[in-house]
Amino acid sequence: RRSFATRASPRTRTRPLTLRALRATMKTTSASMASRTTGANSHGASKRSPKSNPWRANARRLRTQTRSKPPKRDTGIAKEDEIFDSRAHEGAEGVGEATEAQGRGHATTTRKRGVDRGEGGYQSRWSTTKSDDDDGRSGSSETRWEKCDLSGYKELGFEKSGFNAEGETWWETWRETYCRDEYTGVEHLERSADKWARDAESKEWQEKWWERYYADGKVERGVEKSGREVRQAWWEKWGEQHDGKGATLKWTDKWAENGTGTRWGDKWEERMSAIGSGRKSGETWRVGKDGERWSRTWGEVISPNGSVRKFGQSTSGEKWDTTVTERVYFDQNTPSTWQETLDASKKTHVNRSHRRSRRQ
Repeated sequence: RRSFATRASPRTRTRPLTLRALRATMKTTSASMASRTTGANSHGASKRSPKSNPWRANARRLRTQTRSKPPKRDTGIAKEDEIFDSRAHEGAEGVGEATEAQGRGHATTTRKRGVDRGEGGYQSRWSTTKSDDDDGRSGSSETRWEKCDLSGYKELGFEKSGFNAEGETWWETWRETYCRDEYTGVEHLERSADKWARDAESKEWQEKWWERYYADGKVERGVEKSGREVRQAWWEKWGEQHDGKGATLKWTDKWAENGTGTRWGDKWEERMSAIGSGRKSGETWRVGKDGERWSRTWGEVISPNGSVRKFGQSTSGEKWDTTVTERVYFDQNTPSTWQETLDASKKTHVNRSHRRSRRQ
């Protein structure tokens, strides 16, 4: 099964924007940022046993994790067992703090951990790691947490941020939550990620991903991306909604500007019912620096018997309206079911609990 990040999306079937040069520049910049490191310890973890000196062993291992590099683009929502390493909470049943100078470059790493409790059975087990070079030219921080209460609410999450001597700065967050709606009683599981990075020349990009799964079969997924280089910028959004009974709504919207007053973009929407009927619509547009606007809109109405009405018009005088019989294409990729999503989440929780019990 392909992951959400690599699954075919509405973006693959729209007319490409004439912004290839800008996007190539942004991606090249991101690749260059991702290829650099910010002083991670190349000597590996300490050979001493974690039981004999847990603070030193964990500090070296976590220093490599938190002071590595800016996030990569187009990576989607990471798997929980990949991104939420349970070693980050090793020995975190109590409250503690440790500061240690280590490695080349005279970096100082500070680790804190603890458990917060509140009303309604609320409990939050957390750990933080902060690393800074003594010269102040680079540093990073990371926080991880697990939350729950008596209502059944559960949450896993982390956030990381950093900067380096090359002038790059970044942050990223990841979160997974489980809860039950207090009015309808429907269970709900959500995963999300938010990433941002900027280089020394102020070129920057940001991505937001989310997936929402409901026990009644409904699914919502979406992505927002953006990039900026001086006065040039682009944005892209797309989303999906599944009602759990066979009907779907998929859409995309993207636009760009070149910094001289010209803007352009395109968008489309696709609706499909459980019985095979549906509707498609879209628009391509451009606004010149003098304010003149051009656009072309189109639509399709699909009947279950294969009859398709196609219509549209443009500001330059184009116009069409015809009915044909043809085989209609709808994106047939479907998300994971509620049970598959829940089983995957439970499996990771069980594995993490098993690893924690073995350490104890």
